[in-house]
Amino acid sequence: MSREGKTHLGLRTAKAPETMLIAGDPARVRQMGSMWDSCETIGDNRGYLCLRGSYRGMEMGACSTGIGGPSCEVAIVELMQHGARSIIRVGTCGGIAPCVEPGDLIVLSACVRYSGAADAYVPPNYPAVADWEYVSALAAACRAREFKHHVGLGVTVDTFYGTKPWLIGPDPPKTETDGMIARWAQLGVLAMEMEAATLMVVGSLIGLRTAAICTAGSNVARGVRPECPPADANAIAAAMDAALAMERARRGGCTDLGK
Repeated sequence: MSREGKTHLGLRTAKAPETMLIAGDPARVRQMGSMWDSCETIGDNRGYLCLRGSYRGMEMGACSTGIGGPSCEVAIVELMQHGARSIIRVGTCGGIAPCVEPGDLIVLSACVRYSGAADAYVPPNYPAVADWEYVSALAAACRAREFKHHVGLGVTVDTFYGTKPWLIGPDPPKTETDGMIARWAQLGVLAMEMEAATLMVVGSLIGLRTAAICTAGSNVARGVRPECPPADANAIAAAMDAALAMERARRGGCTDLGK
């Protein structure tokens, strides 16, 4: 680690796995661990649950980040300080393109930025772009498992209710984001979420390879929201497969996950 003293993650190890999966929800991190061959807790502090384990012979980690860019920034910086080199966000999002249905997976190639945490690092015209090899690996993993998925742009925002004021109550305030969803849907953006742009921008500045795959919980633009939220298992499986394929490629071995 590059600095001394207490960290927010509170890791009980000096070295985190080089490949980490992150998710806002600690319950999703526990689900990741349940899908590995082995799992141990290496940190649980201030809502940051961190696990380490093995998936088909590959060491892998997982960390919860909470909601939004600032808490995500804290997690990825401290994971990098502990040795992480690649981070895949496994999240949820709201579809805004007409083609996105609840339960579809969205592999984000880049994001439109409304992210205060990212703005603290770079000017507004600096792009938030995922690592192209990880994007390709995630798409390939979805195809191999025959998961319905889309690859393309997202929009990262720093508010949940501000972009959906009708969820606040019967007489919601008018917000500065009024009309944002329709505008970006017209411009081909697939989905809206709250962390990926921060991951991509900060990651690019501190030497991380980053990517994101999200489960669409709804289609916000069309007002389609199932009573039972779609499961996260498909996105988790695709992320683990993509990470394994990238590790095998790095070592010069077979990337066929059936072997």
